[in-house]
Amino acid sequence: MLIAAMSAHAAPTVTNTSVNTGTTDPLAEQAATAPVTTPNSSLDINNTLAAQLQPSNKALNTANQELLSRNAQLQRQVNDLQTQANVLVYESKGQLFLYGAFTVLISLLVGIFVSWLVFVRRERW
Repeated sequence: MLIAAMSAHAAPTVTNTSVNTGTTDPLAEQAATAPVTTPNSSLDINNTLAAQLQPSNKALNTANQELLSRNAQLQRQVNDLQTQANVLVYESKGQLFLYGAFTVLISLLVGIFVSWLVFVRRERW
């Protein structure tokens, strides 16, 4: 089923036969009159703009070294920031533990005090 659907959408292949209809196609004429370049032609690869703007190996190596050093520096900064974030998380957890411990201690002291008041007043009755 899938193969039948794919074959229905396939583009038909038509060979282009030259039929002279009397109209001229400007693109076809330009392609026909364009010079054919051969390896020995006047167009040299070394004279192209891309070849002229291509950096030298020395420039590429220096740029690569600069990027590697910058990468190492940024990696150190990332590690330092991760360490600082971990320290802050552990400090906040430690503070919450201390707040909980103080709350339990104060609750225990208040409970002892209230029970002492109740038992001392009971003896007075």
